[in-house]
Amino acid sequence: MNNETIELMSVLKNIKDESCLDEYLVDIYDKYKGLEFKTFFEDILKHKQITKSELIKNARIDRTYGYQILNGSKKPSRDKVIKLCIGASLDIKETNKALRLADCGELYSKNLRDAVIIFGVNKGIDILKLDELLYDRGLACLDD
Repeated sequence: MNNETIELMSVLKNIKDESCLDEYLVDIYDKYKGLEFKTFFEDILKHKQITKSELIKNARIDRTYGYQILNGSKKPSRDKVIKLCIGASLDIKETNKALRLADCGELYSKNLRDAVIIFGVNKGIDILKLDELLYDRGLACLDD
């Protein structure tokens, strides 16, 4: 666990009653849930100076569905989030943050498929090459 998680676990352990728990939950919500998936990607696009259409093309996602994901009207699958992250050339920390914000669960290094995806993200491999790596190892490719 990272230091921040350890600190939060310590705070939770020392909560005395339900009213303190409610205060903690409000603080956590404000700090960690205030950022939405949509806002996260808006910031990424601005920072990396790429357009939504470039991202969607790089992510190899259907154009209409990609725009719906980015404007918040559709909830993306885990694989679609991963594809968007690869399309935006995000690192593993940013990819896991996007997965958390989308409520899709972070990449887990003990999971074979996730381990290949982590490798691909770390090496900056594009989606086609990553799908090839997954396929060659008998693992499910990123969804279409």
